[in-house]
Amino acid sequence: MSKIAVHFIGFLVNVDDSVLGLKLGDGFDIIKQSQQQIMKIISRIEFHYGVNGTIKDVLGFDTDGRPSGSYCVVKYNAEELEGTDQGGVVISVAGLQGIEQSRRNKIRLLRLFKEGNVFLCFSCFYYMKDLEPAVFQIARAGPLADTTRFELVESEIANAQSFLANNKIPFGNPQIQLAFESFELSYESHNLGLAFLSLMISLETLLNPSDHELKFRVSRNTAVLLGKNCEDSKDIFAKVKDLYDKRSKLVHTGKHETITPEDVLCLRNYVREVIKEITKIGGDLKCILDTLNTCGFGEQPWRKR
Repeated sequence: MSKIAVHFIGFLVNVDDSVLGLKLGDGFDIIKQSQQQIMKIISRIEFHYGVNGTIKDVLGFDTDGRPSGSYCVVKYNAEELEGTDQGGVVISVAGLQGIEQSRRNKIRLLRLFKEGNVFLCFSCFYYMKDLEPAVFQIARAGPLADTTRFELVESEIANAQSFLANNKIPFGNPQIQLAFESFELSYESHNLGLAFLSLMISLETLLNPSDHELKFRVSRNTAVLLGKNCEDSKDIFAKVKDLYDKRSKLVHTGKHETITPEDVLCLRNYVREVIKEITKIGGDLKCILDTLNTCGFGEQPWRKR
């Protein structure tokens, strides 16, 4: 049988036009398509799940059926699969999973670049059969726990493109990878307390070299690593100590009423910048921690190399 071209499409939410034109790498692009252009694919996904209208609601389609547009991650000719006598394809699970994992990691890197829960709510592979899309390998993500929009200003677009090109998941260091996975969990949890704790685990994984003086070491190392000057480091030190006190109260009482969305956002921004800074410095994590231990607020000798 002849080979049949298979394409990938995923539907993005929590983004705006600023992401258009970003090259995710590995052949993935972000484009905007009208409701009319993608309706056949969406209808087939909804038929598969028995949820007529659900995807249209998630994507914000107009109720009168007019195209309002949807942001899509696409990879045309993602794979070539063997055709069957019945007009189908012989699915290569391993190959398709590799493509899907590559796409997933690109989206995760965008969340690491900047705050915003850029998110693929549905995705699938498809091929054309009798001029109609035949969908398979459908993936559906759970409801959004965090609806913060991912937006880029014009001056950030080139930096975002460079960040995508120069960073790769998984990270080579298992501690950085664990911290990153905990960072990602904060977007998925519908419980503020659990989102907060997952982020604190990230900081402890990266910035606590011992099992004592946890609050002081995590707070000071964050301040030394991120502070642009002495005053900035002092502010970060005080803020992280305050967040750590909330962490301790949460862990020891189980009460998360004192944790606010602003606390989660603040802590997530610290974690994001810590991961990015440690990755940028490179080398052995223990050596980085030893350097932090000998530096004062605002010094940042690694930036002067």
